[in-house]
Amino acid sequence: MREGSVDILARYRAHPVPKEMAFPEAEYRERLARVRRAMAAQGLDLLLLHHLPSVCYLTGYQTPVADWYTCLVVPPEGDLTLQVCDFEVGLALVHSTIDRILSVRWNRMDEAAAQLVDLLREVEVDGKRIGIELRRTGLTPHAYQLLRDRFPGARLVDASDLVPRIRAVKSAAELDCLRQAGRFSVAGLEAAVGALGPGVTENALAAAAAEAMIAAGSEFFCSDPWVRAGHRSGIIHATYKRHFIKPGDPVIIELGAVYQRYTAPVYGTAVLGRPPERLRRLADAALATLALLYEHVRAGRTAHEVARAAARGLAGVDPEVYLSEYHAYPVGLGFPPEWPENSIWIVEGSEEVLQAGMTFHAVRSLRIPGLMAAGFSETIAVTETGCEILTPHRRELAVV
Repeated sequence: MREGSVDILARYRAHPVPKEMAFPEAEYRERLARVRRAMAAQGLDLLLLHHLPSVCYLTGYQTPVADWYTCLVVPPEGDLTLQVCDFEVGLALVHSTIDRILSVRWNRMDEAAAQLVDLLREVEVDGKRIGIELRRTGLTPHAYQLLRDRFPGARLVDASDLVPRIRAVKSAAELDCLRQAGRFSVAGLEAAVGALGPGVTENALAAAAAEAMIAAGSEFFCSDPWVRAGHRSGIIHATYKRHFIKPGDPVIIELGAVYQRYTAPVYGTAVLGRPPERLRRLADAALATLALLYEHVRAGRTAHEVARAAARGLAGVDPEVYLSEYHAYPVGLGFPPEWPENSIWIVEGSEEVLQAGMTFHAVRSLRIPGLMAAGFSETIAVTETGCEILTPHRRELAVV
């Protein structure tokens, strides 16, 4: 095999394929303008984005191999530069309008750091403030160390929150994507509950959910459907593993379908046959807590105010229950292996003010570790007067 015998970018441009961009170019221009205003406010001379959701937000670029090296170089003005592996050049062209695309061989990804160093030498970054995403996935220790070694005169500034905070408020077009993803998610949840019966396994429910979501139109998931039953329902993040479901077993089903990389998760609990009384009490408390949350969510309120109001539903809860401290976490644009965003959480102590267009996975799961669990959720969007449920379905303990 002759290494480097073909310029893959040139070959793709010689045989152009139709664009598959999620949004019009105007949407991406507006996002870039907001990011550049934030860069100026933080005194950044350059921004390096290695976190794939950040890169996708600004360019549209997406790939199912989310752990491969990616970097978007964002100057205060002028053209962007996108670094990807050679196998991903086609996806960069299909999903974005970026002109300057640099690539390295996928089996030599460490060379991308040296390529980035060469690129930064062109713009003379010594003495400049360079924003990097220290607390997000994507930036490798090797790349970070090489930047520090090669540019000792540059100041590397943690800009991990810059893009996520801008992403926190969704545009009308983004909300439409989440509504579509929500319809797909509900189809998956309903299919999983519909597949529940004597002698079935957790795998059968997960397969039914995945098939329904993909058939409805979902793209590749951020995470496979989470299905766990019986005592495994009380093991956080356990999922389908050939476990047979017995009468009286609680069955946790959590999943998220994807539309244009936007995920709208939903979480439900079902039981085969008559539910144990303890499980019923857990379910009732979880449902009451969500009802209070939805009653109090609206633009202009702080996350703390909403969380305190929702927490009233947990008064007198089973003393063996393990509770997560948050009532809702941000969701939207995502890639494997997770769908949460990293911006604003609805949790006590947070004085962040909710804004119309913020979107959350509002989930309340009550878990007795190693024994049982019951939980429910929807994906919601904050509005001026309350919240919109983006995954509308019957919120109840599903008794089959």
